Amino acid sequence: MGSDTGPELHTIWGEAKEHVEHGNYDKAIEIYKYVLIRYGDNDTAVEYANAYLADAYLTLRQLKLAENHIKKAIACKPDNPGYRYLLGFTYSIESEWGKAIAEFEVAVNKEPNNGEYLRGLGWAIHCAGDKEKGLAYLHRAKDLAPTNVSILTDLAAAYLSDLQFRKAREYSEKAVRIDPDSRLAREVLYNVDRFQGDVGRLGGA
Repeated sequence: MGSDTGPELHTIWGEAKEHVEHGNYDKAIEIYKYVLIRYGDNDTAVEYANAYLADAYLTLRQLKLAENHIKKAIACKPDNPGYRYLLGFTYSIESEWGKAIAEFEVAVNKEPNNGEYLRGLGWAIHCAGDKEKGLAYLHRAKDLAPTNVSILTDLAAAYLSDLQFRKAREYSEKAVRIDPDSRLAREVLYNVDRFQGDVGRLGGA
């Protein structure tokens, strides 16, 4: 890419980012697709455009498109842990736990102290059936990022699935205190109350 195209690309990325920030994902997707055509001979531009497309499609839960584009980004830069995390996250949404674990492991091996990567790996392992190992990874993630609401919420949900209500409530209440506007944290706390009440009524029956 010649130096004269640098400013244009910079402007293009900025426009796309602004659309994403305002929730106009269709507009952002149009821009990223334009980059793939206009700068198809520029490896870096192609890599970033595919990664941004994958992220946008993942947000829209268009999972096959997300998977397709993140794999193209990985083909450009196989050792980028963020790309492997995005692919793992896509597989997690699809409940393809074995595939998700494999991708998260690549990310964690590259950045072993990244709390978000550890969270993804821990949740996938827990959902795949190895609950003790999954919880160990989730706690490692929490130790690295103790105020991360997503990690706390995953811990609460994991403990709730084992009917460990005290720990589930501890982590869900902490998540809500940190981010009162978190819909997911409030939903998990609501489920703790509901399931604990159901179990209590069954026990008293």
